[in-house]
Amino acid sequence: MTNLSIAAFRSLLFGVLLLVLPLSDGLAQRAAPGPGNYVEHRVDASTVVVEGQNADLHLTIVRPSVVKVHWRRGESGPDTSQAVLGDATADLRPTVQESANALYVRGGDVTAIVDKNPLRVRVTDATGRTVFREASSNVAWTDTSRTLRMEMDADTRAYGTGERPVFGVKGHAFDLVNTQRYGYNEAPMTMKVNVPFVPTTGGYGLFIDNPYKAYLNVAEADSTQLRYETGGGRLRYYVLVASTIKEQIQQYTALTGRQPLPPKWALGYMQSKYGYRTEDAARSVVDTLRQKNFPVDALILDLYWFEHMGDLRWNREAFPEPFQMMQDLKDRGVQSIAITEPYIVRPSRLFEPALDSSFVGQTPEGEPYIMEDWWSCPDGCGVALLDITDPAAQDWWAEQYPPFMGETMAGLWTDLGEPEEHPEDMQHHMGTTPAVHNLYNFLWARTLYQRWDEWRPDRRMVNLTRSGYAGIQRYGTVLWSGDVARSFDGLQAQPPLLLNMGLSGLGYYGSDLGGFTGGPKQPELYARWLQHGALSPIMRVHGVDNLPTEPWRFGAQVERIVRSSVHLRYRLMPYLYSLAWTNHRTGVPLARPLFFADPDDEQLHGYTDAYLLGPNLLVAPVLEEGKRSKTVRLPEGTWIDWWSDRAYDGGQTITVDAPLDEIPLFVKAGSIVPTRPVAPHTGAQSTDTLGVTVYPDAEASASFSLYEDDGQTRRYRQGSYALTSLRQSWQSGEDASALRLTVGAANGHYEGQPEARTLQVDVHRLASAPSRVVVDGNPLAESASQAALAQHDGWFYDDDEQILYVQRRADVHQPLRITVHGARIED
Repeated sequence: MTNLSIAAFRSLLFGVLLLVLPLSDGLAQRAAPGPGNYVEHRVDASTVVVEGQNADLHLTIVRPSVVKVHWRRGESGPDTSQAVLGDATADLRPTVQESANALYVRGGDVTAIVDKNPLRVRVTDATGRTVFREASSNVAWTDTSRTLRMEMDADTRAYGTGERPVFGVKGHAFDLVNTQRYGYNEAPMTMKVNVPFVPTTGGYGLFIDNPYKAYLNVAEADSTQLRYETGGGRLRYYVLVASTIKEQIQQYTALTGRQPLPPKWALGYMQSKYGYRTEDAARSVVDTLRQKNFPVDALILDLYWFEHMGDLRWNREAFPEPFQMMQDLKDRGVQSIAITEPYIVRPSRLFEPALDSSFVGQTPEGEPYIMEDWWSCPDGCGVALLDITDPAAQDWWAEQYPPFMGETMAGLWTDLGEPEEHPEDMQHHMGTTPAVHNLYNFLWARTLYQRWDEWRPDRRMVNLTRSGYAGIQRYGTVLWSGDVARSFDGLQAQPPLLLNMGLSGLGYYGSDLGGFTGGPKQPELYARWLQHGALSPIMRVHGVDNLPTEPWRFGAQVERIVRSSVHLRYRLMPYLYSLAWTNHRTGVPLARPLFFADPDDEQLHGYTDAYLLGPNLLVAPVLEEGKRSKTVRLPEGTWIDWWSDRAYDGGQTITVDAPLDEIPLFVKAGSIVPTRPVAPHTGAQSTDTLGVTVYPDAEASASFSLYEDDGQTRRYRQGSYALTSLRQSWQSGEDASALRLTVGAANGHYEGQPEARTLQVDVHRLASAPSRVVVDGNPLAESASQAALAQHDGWFYDDDEQILYVQRRADVHQPLRITVHGARIED
């Protein structure tokens, strides 16, 4: 039978069924079976098209270890994607072999096997091991839904999918619908960020490329199956073959885009509140932060900077000189960020222009969709939602930004973009609410990001935003966990959310430190939350203004604790900024699950009592009221208590003291942690001095790659940056041992790079003073004290702390080799 006659027969049969059978759910199920059996196939460029009795399969090996599977039934139009980058796929030309029962599609390091009767897809890795297979009832269509089913092995673990309060989504089912949750204590399964990417321990990651509202059942109803159901969009997914979840994230972010490098100030302390109501209040909080020796890099302005939501214009009664204010703050190293929302209230100056131009969501009858009793108006009011899916509306909306940003606003806060209120029957340029809802904030972020170059030539973008979808990370977004309750339950919800987001390609994620709403003023809660935030990707305090958010308003003890936490973050800035570079290059998040360090320890899978901050630091925040100890499971290796230098063997569960003024923090033995002196803001931290904190390990060599650039421009994309290799090794001998530390020559150049700098090396856990310290073959002089050492090159051993301090001025473009002879590591 010819292709034409087969297609005609299928259409005729379906038409007869529509005429004969009643319109019911029963018809929907009977009239739309699975793909059926194999009919024939062809190779169309890089895609293998397999025709089935009821549906077609389009199969493409898009990268050496990534297979794209697209089931099509009655679809027309181009196969486009909002999430997947157009240049992210190489589309390898496959080789196809046919047997009586299957097609074998080979390319790169994978083979996709299409079983013929019925049509079903399996994927094998480079060794020939089957890592992924569709279920026997793999694909189905009805009038109102379409379904995918995949098999899952009993011992396979699954993570990611966006914001989830459980770390390990297998055994759970939830909606994939961006949903704002106000004042939550225990986080619900469905929140504001839904990413249909499921990394697994089964040797593959699964990305379902469809933003339509959906439901995902990860082996909850059937322990052997993952089931995806949606009301529209394409049944299209990618199988990312890799043995580790870390590699799967790298593949996923290669498909959907990686985070641009943020400006360094975005890693600093950000002060926020709902809200600072006047210019005087905004200036005053910065004055007090400076007076009290709190480093700060950004001040965030909530709703009160404008009069009406949707105005996008300063309220000059409350903020009489906003541009001068922002310039004054910038001169002090404090960047300004202001909130915007996509809702335009009736009193706003932009309400009528938006309606007149049809730039808002429409009713089914084609009229502007006005929602009543909107919460931002004191007595309630009508509100319209910007149709961000309309390119003309995008242009018009973007035109409103430069006038209020002026020349100095450094970042934006885009809020309510789930959208928070989004009637199901609202119509948009790109379709109905179910089709565009999850894409809304993605499109808003893209709209602003694409224009940032024009507004801020050669400056990096920061977009603090609340919701998102796959790929939003490539638009310079920083996400947070929403309007969390001010409670220890709310604090306990944060680590699993943070880790799942990182495994969803979203490396910059935080929370309203201290809690956003509800509950009384709780100094202990505030201290513990800020300690956690200081060792997270983003540190931003926030909350409603019936209670304070500023650290000095919780008593002298908490003020000291929080100041110490902020200072620790700024000391670690070279380490954090290097992690940001790693995220930009690889997609690997800054905060990582402990099983990244020890994947064979089953107790670490699903574990959220601690997390890794980069490869070298293990953070174990105290999340319970009144707790003054912490029990933590350590990965393999040796781990050093940051505060006491006590060593613990990995592979065991330990309990350590956790007084209120300390967050349990561990360093992996063998690590090198770069540091810098604390300064009022990141821009004031001197590049003239580099701290190198060393934790030697007699069993292994170790290294760290220090990343540096100008901290603010996009010139890093053209190679304007430097990488410096920091290496240590331990040499044992019969009579003596030696620690060898190499600070490599800076590889690269950038504006503002120093020609020379002072290296301040701290070697921890040395049991006795060395016999000598040699730099590039020349002995260094021993100093009488640490204070004396600060004045010149040399070394000093502190017998009480068991720390060796070495100082040396060095050319950044020349390698430096330090050898510590006669050293012995403390047992």
